[in-house]
Amino acid sequence: MPPPPKVLTDEQRQHWEEQGFLVVPGFFAPDEVAKLVAEVERLWQERQADDRGLVIDVCIDTPDERRIRLRDATDEARALPYKLNDLYLVSPLVRETILDAGLVDLIDDLLDGRPVVCNSLTFERGSQQRFHLDTFYMPPLVPNKMLASWIALEDADDRAGPLRYYPRSHLIPPFHFSHGGLNLREEELPDFDEYIDKRVADRGLDWTTFPAKAGDVFIWHAQLYHGGAPIEDMSLTRKSLVTHYFRAGDMDPDWVEDIGGGRCYLRREHQSTDSPS
Repeated sequence: MPPPPKVLTDEQRQHWEEQGFLVVPGFFAPDEVAKLVAEVERLWQERQADDRGLVIDVCIDTPDERRIRLRDATDEARALPYKLNDLYLVSPLVRETILDAGLVDLIDDLLDGRPVVCNSLTFERGSQQRFHLDTFYMPPLVPNKMLASWIALEDADDRAGPLRYYPRSHLIPPFHFSHGGLNLREEELPDFDEYIDKRVADRGLDWTTFPAKAGDVFIWHAQLYHGGAPIEDMSLTRKSLVTHYFRAGDMDPDWVEDIGGGRCYLRREHQSTDSPS
């Protein structure tokens, strides 16, 4: 298959390299967003009859956080921040969305190679997650050749715990844990915090939030320092679909499923309910 045409403008490329993120306003049409919202609702309503093997992290970013089967999640758990893992494994609609041809071409341009979906995370509320790096959990096989997309499924409200991030933080040299890699060792998190706080201060970086509108796509670099703001009003939702991508060419081809046109996802089992990550 010939390589796709370059789709980034010079301005977009410069912004990505200098700031570490890219915003594509209104990428998905209102009817596409509505279908995704309805898909999530359908899976919730059908969960006890058939949860398709899906797992969910409930009470996220609290001492009560735990990973359970979707069929065991209560309506009360749904009313609090949660993370529904890997809908792409069971939902053709989610796969078609996060592997939209135009989005894939854009990510291909950013990664210098065809992307492959390695996971997806569905939220109805803000994550309230502390600032972190995605490489804590998904270090790419080739440095920096991983990124994330964040699809807004409704307009953001500042009281709902919006996405927050430090522009230009991706330029900070990576912190290596004692094993030599980027993946998190919990006991060394204070060392990382000391490292990153000093470098953020030295560079004069400030965090900001993303004022999303439904259908917007926010794409960020593997090393962008980001998290979720505290939720001021728990009755407010902040529906979103997050996807992480590696490069297909860096993966074992036996694990890569192509749905057509070089649009690929990682074929694997659902995550274990033993512990959240």
